[in-house]
Amino acid sequence: MERYGYHLPGKTFLNILIISRKSENERRRFQSQQMARLGLTYRFLDAFEASHLSPEDCQKAANNWPSPTLRQDIACFTSHRMAWKVVAERNEQTIILEDDAVLSTDIVEVIKTIRARDDAWNCVYDLEFVPLPHIMAKSPLWMNDDSGHKATRVFQNRLGLAGYVIGPQAAARMLEDTKDYALVDAHFWHRSWMAAFQIEPAPVVQLRFLGDSADSAPFVRASEDDTFRPKSKLRKHFMRLRLEFIKARNLVKAHLRSERRQIDMDTAKFSFASDYDHL
Repeated sequence: MERYGYHLPGKTFLNILIISRKSENERRRFQSQQMARLGLTYRFLDAFEASHLSPEDCQKAANNWPSPTLRQDIACFTSHRMAWKVVAERNEQTIILEDDAVLSTDIVEVIKTIRARDDAWNCVYDLEFVPLPHIMAKSPLWMNDDSGHKATRVFQNRLGLAGYVIGPQAAARMLEDTKDYALVDAHFWHRSWMAAFQIEPAPVVQLRFLGDSADSAPFVRASEDDTFRPKSKLRKHFMRLRLEFIKARNLVKAHLRSERRQIDMDTAKFSFASDYDHL
């Protein structure tokens, strides 16, 4: 049975939850091997199955988001909400991973640094690299001189929830904010109350962004399933305007103290990626 958390001598543990479909045996095997090599303990969270959604469920969800919605989007949204519920109930800071996340060989140093900090309740760390520019503060909040890792405030991030650290109060607030469906990563990183920080060099990356597997089109969400759209055009335009307002608000916050740039990542530190080639 999987153990839950990461134990440090003299310190309480930092939980690790891996969202994974019960049928994904190969991915679960890979994650178990990866965690064992790193000396990390963890727990699988059975993901919500897209096949459990009726067309009516999908249409209801699509009515709350201006862009096209797929069953897999709703399943992903629901699965992360399930993870936040666990975090809130256990009342413990947690790393949440998706099951295609590859971890760097020095992620333990990142965990030690974050765990030793006394951050505010609304502080959330993005561990993940995505090949898309973020709008970030010009100077980091903190830097670990030994490992070289740093945490920099993020004002705009449009993609990625494969690896992040969230505390119980922030998780409970996210549950309140997501009673209606939204494309989960786009919605998550732009909460006005959240203080989001990017860890660099990024210690988590999805396999599709590594080496020969790299996908140059991160926004392409291929699916053979039906695509659902909001029925009301007026509501669709209103939701789109609301998203643009949030984007503008974040840019105002970032004014004169930010820059648009790519996330730093050291590909040499992802030696476990080769084990994923057959998945």
